[in-house]
Order: sequence, then C-alpha cells, then structure tokens
Amino acid sequence: MRQRAVKSDVDDGGLGDDAGESAVTRSARRVLKKVDVYPKMHREFKVQTEFGATVSVVAGLVMAVLFLSELSAYWSLNTHEHMVVDSSLGEKLQVNLDVSFLAVNCRDAHINAMDVAGELQVNMHQTVVKTRLDAAGNAIGRPISVVSDEAEELAKTDLPEGYCGSCYGAKHPAGNNCCNTCEEVKEAFIHSDLSLEEAEQKEQCVREIIEAEKLAQDGEGCRFTGKMFVNRVAGNFHVALGRTFHRQGRLVHQFRPGQEHTYNSSHIIHSLSFGEPMPGAVGPLDGVSKIAVQCT
Repeated sequence: MRQRAVKSDVDDGGLGDDAGESAVTRSARRVLKKVDVYPKMHREFKVQTEFGATVSVVAGLVMAVLFLSELSAYWSLNTHEHMVVDSSLGEKLQVNLDVSFLAVNCRDAHINAMDVAGELQVNMHQTVVKTRLDAAGNAIGRPISVVSDEAEELAKTDLPEGYCGSCYGAKHPAGNNCCNTCEEVKEAFIHSDLSLEEAEQKEQCVREIIEAEKLAQDGEGCRFTGKMFVNRVAGNFHVALGRTFHRQGRLVHQFRPGQEHTYNSSHIIHSLSFGEPMPGAVGPLDGVSKIAVQCT
C-alpha cells in the first residue's frame, strides 16, 4: 500500500503556522480568500489540450496585433481640413510662390499683383527674387531681387566723375564716407543694425541688379521665388513682358516692339500656397507644368 505524506498543521515544535497570528488576523484572511474570483485548482485536476494551446496562441497573436495597431495609431498624425470665414480686418494675405518661366528671360519678365479694388502690390520687390535659368532649367548665377520702378529710374542716372555714393546715414565699419558699391552699403547697414532689405533698394544695389539683369540672354528662363502680401479680396497676380504702369485703373505693359509675337508662356509651378507654409502640405497646383504649343 502506498502512503501519501500529509502536511502537518504544526511544526516540529508543536506550534501551528499561524500560532503567531491573532484570531482577528486569521479570520480576516479567511474572509479575504472567499472573495477570490480566480481560485487556484490543484495541478492534478488540470488538463492541457492541443485545442487550448491553439486558442492561447491565436489570442496572443490577436492581442499583439491590436497592441501594435493602437500604438501605430497613437504615433501617426491625422490632418483634418476645414474652412472658416476669416473675420479679421486690415490684415494681409501671404501668397507663397515658386514658379519657373522656361522661355522668358529675367530681363523682360516682371511680376505684378492687382486686386479687385485696383490696388497694385508695391512692396513685392522686397520679398520676391528672380533667378536666371538656362535651356535645361538649371540656375545661372545668384538670385537677384525684383526692382521697383522708382528705384530703377533712380539707378539709370549716369554717375558723375569722382562719384561718392551715399551711405544713407549708416556708418561703415572701415570709416569710409563713401559707399560706392552694394556690398559697402550692406556692410554699413549691418554695422548700424539697419535692414538689409532696405539696403537692397538703394541706388548702388539697384544698379548692380540692373547690370545682372542685362546679362540675361534670349532663350533663357526665369524663376520667381518668394512671397507677397495682398489684400484679402479678389485679385490676381501675373508675370508678363516689360514694366507695368497703372493708368486709369488699368495695367499697361511696356515692352520692346515685336516681343509679343515671340512671347512663350510655358511655365512650371513648383509650389503655390496661401498663408503660413505648413510642413508636408501639398497644394493642388504644386508640380503643375504648362507648355505653350504655339507662342501667342
């Protein structure tokens, strides 16, 4: 006959395991055990089957998939677009553009903006630059600023002998009284904590920009990059040949005779957006290109 060892409730000293516990503590432990919703079964009453193992594996895989999907959803960004009525008054709308004209050189191409009220964009020369392009669309030289009409007329004046350019109230770091080049004007403005944008519209810089524009040859292209601020009303902006003049509510373009027959408006819109640029946002016109079959 086989004997089975039975654990004694007392130790070798004859005292029970709970001898050191009070009656209240033992009673509390018994009550606590009664509310255990996960009772432990004796090992000899447990049966492990292949079906149970399969269910366990499938449940583990499902839990892993759910965890990974929730983690992915937590780390992903969701963009929700909505349209609201802008109730602000007096504020300007920022227009960001990057457009290449493949067959209009920077000497002849000029950008203009006009709203429905007839107001022209006059400060575009401070925020838009032009870059010469070769026949393959590669940049030639450095970008040049768009020159305002008033500054261009001022720069056309012939320089007298012994010319001494003004520093416009700024102090040159070398102590020069004359600023004859654009670089000297910029150095003086930087030394005096003045705006470089304002320096680029001074006579010396405008003259150098015009000289750079004169280097543009027929067959080259021109790329306009920058931003402009317009009124929050209906309007348009366009690139056309020649300088623009506002006469009796109309825009008049002045260009060389015969240019209208060779004008090629083929262009590529690299990007066009409104308001502050948003990383990752793609505009509906981004990457759109139009090639003119016949020059008109």
